[in-house]
Amino acid sequence: MPRFARICLCLAGFFLFVMPALAQFPPDMVWSYSQYNDPGNKGRMTSTIVIGVPETDHVVGRADCFAGSTAGLPVLELAAETRNAAQGAVTGIEFFADAGPIFFEGTVKAPLSEEDYPGVRIRPDMADPIWQVLMRMATMTYRVNGIDIKIPLNGSRQAISAFLSDCAAYHGQFNPNSNAQGGVDQGGQQPVIPANQPFDPRWATCDQLANEVSRNSDVPVRMTFINRSEGFRAVYWIGFDGQPREYAALNPGERFSIDTYMTHPWMFTDGPGNCIEMFMPQPGVSVFNITAPNRDFGPE
Repeated sequence: MPRFARICLCLAGFFLFVMPALAQFPPDMVWSYSQYNDPGNKGRMTSTIVIGVPETDHVVGRADCFAGSTAGLPVLELAAETRNAAQGAVTGIEFFADAGPIFFEGTVKAPLSEEDYPGVRIRPDMADPIWQVLMRMATMTYRVNGIDIKIPLNGSRQAISAFLSDCAAYHGQFNPNSNAQGGVDQGGQQPVIPANQPFDPRWATCDQLANEVSRNSDVPVRMTFINRSEGFRAVYWIGFDGQPREYAALNPGERFSIDTYMTHPWMFTDGPGNCIEMFMPQPGVSVFNITAPNRDFGPE
């Protein structure tokens, strides 16, 4: 069944020369994850994976998903030689997985400037086997137009796991390919969150939304908060005065539903009351999975 995708890619210098039969990116490339409110997309909560050399502009791939009823499935783009094919032209990409080849029909991302470079875009859903392959292998080779390209997968497990968890929370039952697995609120299998992480980017939401308060009550939304973490979580609404008010106490696996509004922030804390993660309701999102692990705040 054909699968299509779209997203942006910036690649520094790799395609300035003719690619060899087996192209290999630098081994110091890593997969990094971030979550933020995108001002260029109506402030929607967005999660991103970037594949590149840390602290440089050398980026060779990207995956994105964002909240909202108009959002699609996760989008993955990887650098490739597309032989000057037109923007949006159908093209294939084949991954050589440990369990056998995986083929996608994708689209071309043609370079739009001298600093821009070509790539292939695909849209695998949250349950597609390619994500598990990318998390468990040490390197991955893929082929586009007869050229094999090898990329390292350093840090892919932690980044992809957090990314897929976010995407599932953003889209919930809006995932059009989720029927076979069940949506987020239908008991579908959730991505595994790596244990004993020294840092989880989802904690950053406590800083990103720390100064947010409830501003108006124009757009109602029915939200369900599900505690998919391994510990207790208290659910707080941040009022118009900026003060948190507790609405629920959830043990692992429990859920709480409430009528709220798009501009009303919510905070989730551990037993001692420390902020673990926060969430601002987004258009088209009716389920939020509380997934960030506990933090070490030192002596309480």
